[in-house]
Amino acid sequence: MSILDRFRKKGFDRPAAPDAVTLLPIGHVRNDVQKPRPSGWEDTVSIIELLPEHERRVYGLDRYSHAIVVTYLDLAADAPEKPEQMTLASGNVYGIFATRSQLRPNHLGVSVVPVVALAGLNISVRGLDAIDGSIVLDIKPYLPEYDAVPGATIPEGKR
Repeated sequence: MSILDRFRKKGFDRPAAPDAVTLLPIGHVRNDVQKPRPSGWEDTVSIIELLPEHERRVYGLDRYSHAIVVTYLDLAADAPEKPEQMTLASGNVYGIFATRSQLRPNHLGVSVVPVVALAGLNISVRGLDAIDGSIVLDIKPYLPEYDAVPGATIPEGKR
C-alpha cells in the first residue's frame, strides 16, 4: 500500500496543487560580485540582508555551522537562451536538470554555505553563488542527518 493510499484510507484527500506559485523575497544578497559567473565562489563572503519582518525567524541560525540558502536568479530570467541541455567544460552533455546552471526553468539557486556570523537582520555566509542584489527566498539550517548523503556519486570526469 502506498503512502498516498494510507492517507486516503484515513480520510486525507489532498487538494489539487496550484498551476502557478507566487513567492516573496525574505531578503537580498549583498557582496562584491556584479555579474553571474560559473565558478570561483568558494571565498566570496556575502551578507544576506533580511527584511525587517523576519528578524525573529532567524533567531538561533548562528548555532548551526551551515545553512541552505534558496535564491531567485533574476538575471537568468532575462537570458535569451533557455537550453534543455548543455555541453559542460568536460565536453559531456547533460540535461539542464543535471547541471548547476542558472538557466533553469524557474531560475532557483540552492547553496549550502557556512554561516560566518549573524548580526540582527544580517547573516554573513561564505561561498554563496549569487550576485549582489539577488533575491533570497528561504533559509534552512543544514542538518547532516537529512542533508548529507554518504556515498553519493557524480558522473566521472570534470563537470
